[in-house]
Amino acid sequence: MIQDKNIVRNAGISPGKIAGVGCGEIYYVCKNTTAGDRAVFSWLKRRIKPSRLFTDIQSALDKTVECRNDYVIVYPSDSDYDITAALTMSKKCVHLICPAGLGNERGATNAARIHQNTAATDVIAISDASIEVAGFYFKNYQNISTITLAALSYAPNIHNNTFVMNITSTTAEPVIACSGDAGAWGTVAERNWFVSYAGDDATIAVIVDVGASATSARVCYNDFMMGDGNTATIGIKNLATKGSCNYNTFAKAGADGDYGNCIQVSSYGTAIGNRGTVEEDVMVVGGSADETFSDNMNGVNGGLIDDEAN
Repeated sequence: MIQDKNIVRNAGISPGKIAGVGCGEIYYVCKNTTAGDRAVFSWLKRRIKPSRLFTDIQSALDKTVECRNDYVIVYPSDSDYDITAALTMSKKCVHLICPAGLGNERGATNAARIHQNTAATDVIAISDASIEVAGFYFKNYQNISTITLAALSYAPNIHNNTFVMNITSTTAEPVIACSGDAGAWGTVAERNWFVSYAGDDATIAVIVDVGASATSARVCYNDFMMGDGNTATIGIKNLATKGSCNYNTFAKAGADGDYGNCIQVSSYGTAIGNRGTVEEDVMVVGGSADETFSDNMNGVNGGLIDDEAN
């Protein structure tokens, strides 16, 4: 076995098992505030080189190098990773992962909660290609996007996260917002859990928003839950040519949550195998009759096919 040069010998950790063969540098983030944090941080200090161990996420991201396939591994904490500026991911092929948050088929545990505390500020701003984000519990600032992807942010891999939607107005921004061709040829969202948290009679226009220029963008295998008196006008808006919106579920807490439409696609995209506890003609909108939709079901009488193109 090749010894990771960032870790002392006989440390008892094998990050290669987490990151896989061929990874670049591995950076570690562990809070050092609560008693539990300090115990873990002290344990890591005996095993990790000081230049690879940080107490905040952005400092570790800043050390990564583009296209080296670097990993930032975030450790759990009893308290939130509070941030006051957007975490910037501007280097191709960088991975931001909390391994302790992984394990669920969809969504993440709350092992590492990233909480934005500054008004009008995103949690993560992605501006390059082939970036991975996985294993986190996200807490956005009220009505502000959690993850934004700038144009040219191709082939992202955003998976197995929990997005707590803090929406309190009628002008809430998308949870994941793509600009221009962002998300093309990649996985904008897969196996995530989007769940409302606050507000009453609040509205979010779109939860996951992908533009028409994002060729071959995918939004698949996600769970959505609306409650707290909130409405999503559109759950997934994926207007990409060759875009896929497959095998997502849309639930609501009885009459306490709602959707205008669960999925909107272009006439050049697909929506296959989606399910929702919603009324008739709410599951899908857009597309082309007999060419776009297959096996999508609403909640009428326990589930009826709802593949009408509008």
